[in-house]
Amino acid sequence: MLAIRNNSLLEQLSSLSAIFLPILLSACAQSAAQLHTPATTMQNKAALVERLESAKRQDWSNALDPHVAPSEEEDFLDQMNKADRAIKELTYGFEVSQPEITEALVIPPKSLSANTRKQLIQQLQDAIRQDDRNEQAMLNDLAWSNSVAPVDTFTFDQQKAIAEGVIKDLEICEDVHWSKIKEALVVPQSPY
Repeated sequence: MLAIRNNSLLEQLSSLSAIFLPILLSACAQSAAQLHTPATTMQNKAALVERLESAKRQDWSNALDPHVAPSEEEDFLDQMNKADRAIKELTYGFEVSQPEITEALVIPPKSLSANTRKQLIQQLQDAIRQDDRNEQAMLNDLAWSNSVAPVDTFTFDQQKAIAEGVIKDLEICEDVHWSKIKEALVVPQSPY
């Protein structure tokens, strides 16, 4: 009777090992893969977090500078918060897109020199001209299509108005938020 039980037990262990052995081997392979491949990603992530921490410290330091205007102080605090958010997401294992990382690493200038203002005005004027070209291309495409949909130029008109407002502020040496300047430099593509 004991021999029958041992034999039955061996058969059960044998069938269980046939089921669980592949699962265990798969888990071990995944663990081994995780040990080898993310080492570089973990190093990259650590370096990225350090860069974000550095940007965050610089933004905070600039925000505390008594010589910066209130709008620049707000810009620094906004950028500091973006860096902080990216750090937290990376630390907790969430993916952060490259545009979000790039944005979080930006440190706005403390002030705009006359030359920088002039260059920004030129870039904004170029953006307005590109808005006009994109709008015209959209209108031309729709004119040659069979579409009877109404033409929506609102996106282009709104973007040009933002850029023109920022140009005016820069020309009269008004404080302009860095985020507003970046927004004004965006050239929308055709929605069609």
